[in-house]
Amino acid sequence: MAAITIQNVTNAGNADVAFAAANSGGDTIAGGTRSVGGWELETVALIAINGHSGSQTVTVGGVAVPIAAGDTAVIPVPNEGLNDASVAVTYSGVTALTVAAIRLGA
Repeated sequence: MAAITIQNVTNAGNADVAFAAANSGGDTIAGGTRSVGGWELETVALIAINGHSGSQTVTVGGVAVPIAAGDTAVIPVPNEGLNDASVAVTYSGVTALTVAAIRLGA
């Protein structure tokens, strides 16, 4: 299990998002969407690219998202509470599955 580093994407955009191979034991993402008074300030999302010939499922904070072969999914990362608590990420398979975590509007 490894911690996926959150990459900041400013409002001006960012074309250089780095992807890494998904770990068979799962991963974590520190923190999640940041909000104040019910308003989201910055949203964190996991981008998963399934380069495999079969469907794979990515589960982020208990929400399972199936990703068809060759597809890309953008999955919101929930805010797990105070102090940027880590969010668990698990995979049904990791063959040719790459992931990146981004924070929008940072």
